[in-house]
Amino acid sequence: MGIISRKIFPACGSMCVCCPALRSRSRQTVKRYIKLLADIFPKSPDELPNERKIIKLCEYAAKNPFRIPKIAKYLEERCYNELRSEDIKLVKIVAESFIKFLSICKVKITYFAVDVLNVISELLDYSKNETVQTLGCQSLTRFIYCQVNNTVQNIWLIAYVASS
Repeated sequence: MGIISRKIFPACGSMCVCCPALRSRSRQTVKRYIKLLADIFPKSPDELPNERKIIKLCEYAAKNPFRIPKIAKYLEERCYNELRSEDIKLVKIVAESFIKFLSICKVKITYFAVDVLNVISELLDYSKNETVQTLGCQSLTRFIYCQVNNTVQNIWLIAYVASS
């Protein structure tokens, strides 16, 4: 089998229809949003956030609305983790990403409204740093102004006031 390449025969030596070695590249799922999410965060602590990559992620989400809940859930979890580790710079990147989402995906706000409101609530409740609370206020203001209708805003404000 030294002459025949592994593209024709997989490493196991048998011809199986389900074998990933024989599957064409176009049939394998491409999760581009995972790479885009990784690109918005700087690789080193000194590096600035990449504004162009954030916009690229938001445009991708606008074209693929079924990916929006996964992207928003990832950003929400990342915000919780960064607040726990008190890395304010990365929290600002998450908040900036959500603000861009609100402006670019205005019509599809129902796909990620709950995640945005959870992040805003966490930012407003964070008492260790005033800049995080200010960021929460700015995000809430942007959320209110970017809505097409006021249904999500009214529900959240009632729930937030009731819990306080």
